[in-house]
Formats: sequence, C-alpha cells, structure tokens
Amino acid sequence: MISYSNILIVLLLCFIALYTVSYGWWTWKRRNRLGAFMVFALALSILALPIYSLFIRE
Repeated sequence: MISYSNILIVLLLCFIALYTVSYGWWTWKRRNRLGAFMVFALALSILALPIYSLFIRE
C-alpha cells in the first residue's frame, strides 16, 4: 500500500527532476551538448534511484 509520505516524496522528486530538466534544456540551447546530456542523466537518476528504493525494495 502506498502511503501519503511516499506520494509526497515522489511529487517532490518530480519537481526536482523537472527543474533539473529545464536547466538541461537551457544548457542544450547554449550548445553545451555534453553538459546537457549529463544534466539529463542526473535528472533520470534523481527519479529512478529513490523510486526504486521506495517501491521495489519494500
């Protein structure tokens, strides 16, 4: 069963990832492709690792 605290954690992670992706998009438009790729990878790990530890490892 999903608790309210897990839902709030996932929402917070989504906001953080969205902010990170917007920075990556800004970096991409400034022609820093490698930096943007790394920022996108960071945003993916911001979402994937905590969600894995919250839901899969229960």
